[in-house]
Amino acid sequence: MNRKTRIVTLLTLFLIVLFIATPAASAFEDRNGERVVIGKDEVIDDDLFAGGTEVIVDGTINGDLIAGGETVIINGKVTGNVFTVGSGITVNGEVGHDVIAIGSVLTIGPDAQVNHNVYMAGASVESQSGSQIGGSLVIGAMQSLVSGQITNDLLVGSSRLRLESTVGRNAKVSVDTSDGGYSPSYYHSPNMPPMPSVPAGLTFGSEAHVAGDFEYVSTKAVDAANSVAENVTHTLPPQDEQLSRELAQQNSASSYVFDALRRLIALLLIGLLIAWLAPRWITGPAENLLSRPLPSLGIGLVGLVAAPVIWLVAFGVVIVVAVVFGLLSLDNLTGLTLLAGFPALGLAFVAILFTLSYLCQAIVAYLGGRWILARVRPEWNSHIYAPLLIGLLIMGLLFAAPIAGSLLQFLVILAGLGAIVLVVIPRSRESQTPTDVPADAQV
Repeated sequence: MNRKTRIVTLLTLFLIVLFIATPAASAFEDRNGERVVIGKDEVIDDDLFAGGTEVIVDGTINGDLIAGGETVIINGKVTGNVFTVGSGITVNGEVGHDVIAIGSVLTIGPDAQVNHNVYMAGASVESQSGSQIGGSLVIGAMQSLVSGQITNDLLVGSSRLRLESTVGRNAKVSVDTSDGGYSPSYYHSPNMPPMPSVPAGLTFGSEAHVAGDFEYVSTKAVDAANSVAENVTHTLPPQDEQLSRELAQQNSASSYVFDALRRLIALLLIGLLIAWLAPRWITGPAENLLSRPLPSLGIGLVGLVAAPVIWLVAFGVVIVVAVVFGLLSLDNLTGLTLLAGFPALGLAFVAILFTLSYLCQAIVAYLGGRWILARVRPEWNSHIYAPLLIGLLIMGLLFAAPIAGSLLQFLVILAGLGAIVLVVIPRSRESQTPTDVPADAQV
């Protein structure tokens, strides 16, 4: 997530939490309607919650202002914080603490004086010449025009940025210099304040100056930035650097080897764990596979197709049974069906994935390891671990082959799955041959 997106997301979450918590406050004044106006001579000695199509504050609020509307204009004085959401927002008065604003067109007017920080997110953000911010200015917007005076830091994530401001400390900005088709007028409507025209990329006015360090992130360097501050740092966008690294890793042989090694280690660990906890899960199906290899392949193919179908049918049965109980007003049975059915289906799904991903390979690897050890170290076949380990190692190396490995893995899954099915559904016992009649029973 880039810096601009993080800013917008954090501000949005903050305001959502704020508006949820506000009704529980012990004391505040509420103003709402089509048009809410706080006159010049009006003084509110409390926090104000104002909502309407248009909210205009020309008077004094001795507390916090929480305002939402299509148009919000603050020309008066707010001794506390300002939290506002709207299409067009203009702050052109005095604010004792912070300003947090989210909207389409956001403007800090020429007479604005904010004693602490300003956080703004929207389509267009403008701080006009003459405005004073006593703290830092944080912006996340499609376009930004920054003028006036900023006492502390400037932090901007924007597609377009023109800096005409004096920054008292450091500035860190992220600008998309390749937004050729962007049109800011798309976000503007007649009831919003005027939207400035901001050139594409990162540009500077004659009064732009950063007293501390100036760091900017863009796809290309901007020569004019060197005249704005003494210490200038240019870096590529993090997402571009990450994409380059990922592409390089995907195309490198070392990445392919690492992925194959990781799969081999997982196969070894889980295979040995099965051998330790439930060795009959391996040896039992392996005996069937050894005695009936071709039927195991065929039954495995049928099982591979049937398993998801059976799971979906079971899912449908649970839903149908729950609906029937619901129609019969048997709410307890409906809940019990869902509470028992869904976890059982989840366990069945996990069991299918586990069987296809690891158990089938362990069964075939065990047989392969026994076949190899029978010719070199027959005594090692007395335990399950040695043949299983050797078989898994060889199988993991064979699976790493680009095309043949995938085909081999598919055949291994079919063989192992068929062998498991033969264990779960054993063959009917052959009818016993009649025993000979004892000699003394003959007439």
